[in-house]
Amino acid sequence: MKITENFHFLDNEKIEEKIIDFKHKNITCVRFLIPSIHCSSCILILEKLSNHHKYIFESTVDFTNKKVRITFNNEKLKLSELAKYLEKIGYKPSINFESIKENMKDVKKNGKIFNRKLIGKLAISFFCFGNIMLLSIPEYVGAYEEDLWFLKNRYFFRYLMIILSLPIVFFFFIDHVKDAFLGFKKHVFNNINVPISIGVLVLFSWSCYEVFFDLGSGYFDSLASFSLFLLISKMLQIHTHNKILSFDNNYKSFYPISVTKIHHKYYEKYEKEEKILLSSLKKGDIILIKNEEIIPVDSVLMKGKAILDNSFITGESHLVSKKIGDRIYAGSKQKGEAIFLEVIKNVDQSYLSLLWKKNFRDKNKKLFYFNSITNQLSRYFTPIVLIISVITGIYWYFINVEKVFQTTFSVLIITCPCALILSTPFILGNIIRFFSKKGFYVKDIFTMERISTIRTLIFDKTGTLTDTNKEKIFFVGNLKDHDKKIIASLLRNSNHPLSKRIFEELSVNIKEYYPIKNFQEIIGKGLKGIINNVSVKIGSQKYLGIHNHFSCCENNNIKKKTNTTTSVSISINNKFIGSFLFRNYYRNGVKKIFQNLKKKYKIIILSGDNNKLEKKYLESILPKSSKIFFNQSPEEKLNYVKKLQNKGEKVMMFGDGINDSSALNQSEVGIAVSENPSSFFPSCDAFIQSDHLDQIFLFLKVSRISIILIITNFIISFFYNGIGIIFAVTGYLKPFIAAILMPLSSLSVIIFSIFSTWIISRRFLS
Repeated sequence: MKITENFHFLDNEKIEEKIIDFKHKNITCVRFLIPSIHCSSCILILEKLSNHHKYIFESTVDFTNKKVRITFNNEKLKLSELAKYLEKIGYKPSINFESIKENMKDVKKNGKIFNRKLIGKLAISFFCFGNIMLLSIPEYVGAYEEDLWFLKNRYFFRYLMIILSLPIVFFFFIDHVKDAFLGFKKHVFNNINVPISIGVLVLFSWSCYEVFFDLGSGYFDSLASFSLFLLISKMLQIHTHNKILSFDNNYKSFYPISVTKIHHKYYEKYEKEEKILLSSLKKGDIILIKNEEIIPVDSVLMKGKAILDNSFITGESHLVSKKIGDRIYAGSKQKGEAIFLEVIKNVDQSYLSLLWKKNFRDKNKKLFYFNSITNQLSRYFTPIVLIISVITGIYWYFINVEKVFQTTFSVLIITCPCALILSTPFILGNIIRFFSKKGFYVKDIFTMERISTIRTLIFDKTGTLTDTNKEKIFFVGNLKDHDKKIIASLLRNSNHPLSKRIFEELSVNIKEYYPIKNFQEIIGKGLKGIINNVSVKIGSQKYLGIHNHFSCCENNNIKKKTNTTTSVSISINNKFIGSFLFRNYYRNGVKKIFQNLKKKYKIIILSGDNNKLEKKYLESILPKSSKIFFNQSPEEKLNYVKKLQNKGEKVMMFGDGINDSSALNQSEVGIAVSENPSSFFPSCDAFIQSDHLDQIFLFLKVSRISIILIITNFIISFFYNGIGIIFAVTGYLKPFIAAILMPLSSLSVIIFSIFSTWIISRRFLS
């Protein structure tokens, strides 16, 4: 399909289905591939689309994949009109399906990303640079004054340099001047392209003026060297960015999220379940989605009652019901009984990654120290540079007119904030990559910065400090085989750690489950439903309305055992039949974890259990200043986090990702802990595999060290730019030298970031 200027083909329903991520009533979410996204200015312009178009609700840029995700009103704005609007502002979307596939094959080889256009520009710039420098040698050695032949033929050399500089100016116009103009048009003035564009255009114009009026040979050598080193710097940035910051492109290197797959031949009679990696899912597979689980891929509802929460996609919190045969979009959350879906679209890793980073962004809106420096610098950089250059030009106009251009251009070029702006994302991005190799997956650099400021740690107990794989289960009461099947039929709809553990115990010999009606799960309390016209409730004693459920047990030894375990009670037809008891086993190294953390952090335990003996054990391994609270509901955990934050404390909370989702979201950093994740947790800021929890002290320590590295980079950059400005303003810095030093400042930041973070990772994480 060939791209047309009017984009009318996008209004075709079949084509629309291939492009959009979500559609419900008047809301549509779509992602466009925008090849022209290449800098921070592009991100600023595209993420402010809602300020310039009243029918665009939200826009989010995925810089790594050069995509923008836009949520818009489909009743007022057609998809074709949206594409045309993007083209109008200079960001034409690429929607040629065949060319997109070929383009991705073209640029991705052996896991690395290459930009052929950039390589072509680099080759041409190198050719022009080499020849311009060769033609400039006679001027350097003084041939203009001593060699009569060169004096007679000087115009040939100079005009040839003008011709060789034209491709360079053309590249600058495409990459910088156009973006600077678009930035001004959209009221984005904090654009680094502005001083670069002004400097290059003035440099070229003045050089042409000198040649045409025989005043000199111009500064084409400076222009060529600036272009070459800037392109080299950009290529290294792109390569490093893709290598360091885009670890989420491949789910195998992201985190081992899994999904429950159902075998087709067992689908109608009984469902044979299998846990597979999400990356292994393909079209036609049938998957099981439980209550509170995120649907990871576009699917069709095959069985069950789907009640969906689309707030992660659209921000709207109301629930939407779907019937058999309806399409369900990736990112929706099931709120009810387990449902069966047939996959109709391949897994889109970048979409789920973007969904994870998109939601709960209020935390990222808080300006933390280093990001506030970067933001303030970006806001005021261009005006300050222009003011300094103008003042410098005026000063030298009265002192020495011949140095006006030299000093003005040198100021425009040497005062580049790239080093400062790149410092935070490169260092923190590299640390994120090292963390991911050790089972700790952090959402973004904003989260990394918040981690470094944390001083209060809150831990949930069940599934966080305890190892659910080692827990021993025994039942107190009278449990018949028929009751086992009823209980398992209810539990299979829940994703709670205790529910899953009991289900695994009961479902060993069960091949078919009963259908369920009126399923309901109250997080932190329990679940209920009607199975074979029988009311079933599973959960805490309080939820079941039971005060002393061991009164039926005559065995004092069993009664004594119950004081050291967690219990889950069962009632059928409002009649208590017994309780499942869990003997808790704490994770290996829990005592060492708290010993390492006690010197620098305040530690708090918030547990939903009510067990005095466990409290005594925790008190024996925790620092004396720690606090322990049992019998805490999800609401109470949330309120406690808010209470600490109102006192000015910055909180990091560890929980299971489901039962503690509200508290995880409220805390500055919410970390989901899981054995083998079967759920996608958009409400958390980071995810840690349970077998790496004992390394949390090292992760926190490295996050603090990374901030020291950023400060070091800032000091180097400030010193570098300060010295450069002094030499430029005083007239001791030639444009040719400035053109070389400016890109080298970015290279120095990249090199320092790579080696310093590598050394830190080898020292603490190897």
